[in-house]
Amino acid sequence: MLTPLPPPAMLQLFVSLTMVLLCAGGVGVLALVLAWQERAAAPDLRRRRLLRLVLPVASAVLALMLGAVFLLLMVWSPQGAALLASR
Repeated sequence: MLTPLPPPAMLQLFVSLTMVLLCAGGVGVLALVLAWQERAAAPDLRRRRLLRLVLPVASAVLALMLGAVFLLLMVWSPQGAALLASR
């Protein structure tokens, strides 16, 4: 037996809440990584941490956050549901 799909408004709210939580988690991850990088004792170590971990992680997190904002714009636009359903 198939369960009925939720109404579109509930789905939009669920996706919105999920994306807001994703963005909040992204900000938390960025703060954690930057604080870890600043706790290094020597300037050389801080620079190494910046180049090896902070920049790649920040790039990935910011890309995820940009994707989340794009998805929210698609979900809430008038023709967004039809565009997402056609993919």
